Amino acid sequence: LFISNVYSEFTATHVPKLPGFLQLVTSIRTPTAVDFGRLLLTSAIWGSAFLCIELALQNFAPIAIACWRVVIACLIILLFCWLKGLRIPVDAKTLLLFTVLGFINTVIPFSFISWGQQSVDSATTALLLSSSPFATLVFVHLFSSDEQVTKNRVIGLIIGFSGVALLFVQEIVLEGNSIFGMLSIVLAACCYSMSALLIRKLGQLPSLVVVAGSLTTSSLILMPITIWLAPPWEQSFSTISLAAILFLAVGPTAAAYVLRTQIVQLNGAIFMSNAGYLIPLFAVLWAWLFLNRVPELIAWCAMLLVFVGIYVGQRSYVATTAK
Repeated sequence: LFISNVYSEFTATHVPKLPGFLQLVTSIRTPTAVDFGRLLLTSAIWGSAFLCIELALQNFAPIAIACWRVVIACLIILLFCWLKGLRIPVDAKTLLLFTVLGFINTVIPFSFISWGQQSVDSATTALLLSSSPFATLVFVHLFSSDEQVTKNRVIGLIIGFSGVALLFVQEIVLEGNSIFGMLSIVLAACCYSMSALLIRKLGQLPSLVVVAGSLTTSSLILMPITIWLAPPWEQSFSTISLAAILFLAVGPTAAAYVLRTQIVQLNGAIFMSNAGYLIPLFAVLWAWLFLNRVPELIAWCAMLLVFVGIYVGQRSYVATTAK
């Protein structure tokens, strides 16, 4: 609590705010049963991504996985925008936001997660991404004024983050996995947290338009890099790896990104960050069902700490909502 208070006083006077065009101006609503259902569905879809990435890595390079899932998802979302008669804004301010969002919401996290999973399994990857609520709390405190950062949330996030730290110890000390692969996944989680704030800035646009704009800029960034580093005409693939890429595009990219954008626009970045706790459960479940990979005891302990952190962090939020 002392550290939290000192940090709050310091950032209030010493940390600069975002430029005006990135400041948040939209309001959020109290989550309803439908919102919680949307969060659960998004987490279930997103939790399947890491299993698919693990399968796709059998034939595809990390940058190729990131590229083709984005390009295919982009075409799907653009088709839906066209069918619904939605137009994508092309003014300089919106294009800049789309480009920045494409970098930190897609290009960097997709590439870093795919690269990290070369040495980290799917369930552990999802558990590492549960560090995103901690990053979200920091970013919301620095750059947003419409979501309250309470002491309970700080304490809860510290408890939850200790579960992630326990996982680091297990994977590095006991399993001998690469710390760089794990750190790249944590960095991806931080990118997701920051991107949620930018999505809030685009709250006046339909979620399909926001996703279409960011995926288009991401595709334009990733395509030339992939053609240079992993030319598709030199690519060989199996049915399983190709199916994994297609599912990544349709489910965890196109569908999950639209759902995530809706959640952030309606309920805010902190509420969306709860998916960081739910995604590991679904990732473990899918790996258990499809790869017969039973989690180790230390993984269950890490998840227990994470869920205790959720309970502590959400107590004040639930009480406020009830009032």
